[in-house]
Amino acid sequence: MTDPIQAISAQELMKQATTSTPDLQAQAQRFEQLMAREPQPDAAATRAQPVAGVDSTMGRTLHTLDDASRQVTADMQRFVAEAPTMDLQTLTTRSMELNLQVATQGLQFTACTSVAQSSKNGLQTLMKNQ
Repeated sequence: MTDPIQAISAQELMKQATTSTPDLQAQAQRFEQLMAREPQPDAAATRAQPVAGVDSTMGRTLHTLDDASRQVTADMQRFVAEAPTMDLQTLTTRSMELNLQVATQGLQFTACTSVAQSSKNGLQTLMKNQ
């Protein structure tokens, strides 16, 4: 026979949740230190290096998709900054252009995901048949 489940009061549960351990405090301090640092400027240089020295079609596609995503994000940030000074026609036009860019980017991402999934499934089938 097993022990019955003991009831826990909400106060006890809150007390346990709010008490921090030294390890948790050290992790919180480390997180705050990491967030306070400036981003590494070499991120673009690191990203541009091919994985394991192989320049594959998929790798080039992923880099192209990544660059396009960064461009769309930059365009959106620029639009948000410039929007208050635009007239209604320019605002509408730029908004439609950005919607088209986001939709195109989403379609490209979905297509790349489908190709990668299909390749993975094909490889799994090939390995099963060996």
